[in-house]
Amino acid sequence: MNKKLHNVFEFFKSTLAVNLAASFFVFLFGGLAAFNCSVLTFGFALSLFFKEVNGKNEYVFYFNNQISKMQLWLHSWCFTFVFLAVCSFVFKLIIKIL
Repeated sequence: MNKKLHNVFEFFKSTLAVNLAASFFVFLFGGLAAFNCSVLTFGFALSLFFKEVNGKNEYVFYFNNQISKMQLWLHSWCFTFVFLAVCSFVFKLIIKIL
């Protein structure tokens, strides 16, 4: 189980850069609330799209480790949600301290 979780976390990390880059532009025009929504929806979907187009052969690795594509996507979204919640908490804590 630990190996599967590690593999899913690596998949999540590989989608995070595209997700945050796409969501950053939403932040510039819509603010923090739009950024938070974008990270979980538009940015996440765009990062999965890029993964589908550019990394088709990577899914074979995960399939051989008994992880389906749907499991990857679901766990990656959950990791994204937790990452966003932690970042929002830290951001609000810093604002409160300053």
